[in-house]
Amino acid sequence: MFDIGIWELALIALLALIVLGPKRLPEVARMAGKWLGTVRRFVASVKEDFDQELKSEELSELRKLKQELSETRDLIQRSSNETLDHLQHDLDVEPASTTVEQRSERKPAARTRASKSTKRAAAKTRTKKPASRKKHARARRTR
Repeated sequence: MFDIGIWELALIALLALIVLGPKRLPEVARMAGKWLGTVRRFVASVKEDFDQELKSEELSELRKLKQELSETRDLIQRSSNETLDHLQHDLDVEPASTTVEQRSERKPAARTRASKSTKRAAAKTRTKKPASRKKHARARRTR
């Protein structure tokens, strides 16, 4: 708190001894000690009260934050459930004009498209392989 060294304290003690005298110095020192203790206890209690208020304020902020987070979680959960219900409903309900035969016709058509695309991809990779084999064969002959 204060930057007082040993020499400053010795000077203050010497001045107090000269001014007050040897008879009154112990009484004054005792009174100063009591006052200093009282002031320290007062400062400690003020600090403690301040810390308690600060902690209670922080706790109330944390409670508010927890409540906001739980509300946000509930909102997200409700919206995802609603979206899932809508998707489930859309998948369950098909147009009334489609019959069972039309539904069965749709599925194989999708499969044939997928198989055609895989056939094309396989055909592209087959055409590339023989060309590279020929290059390697020519390279082997020249060596």
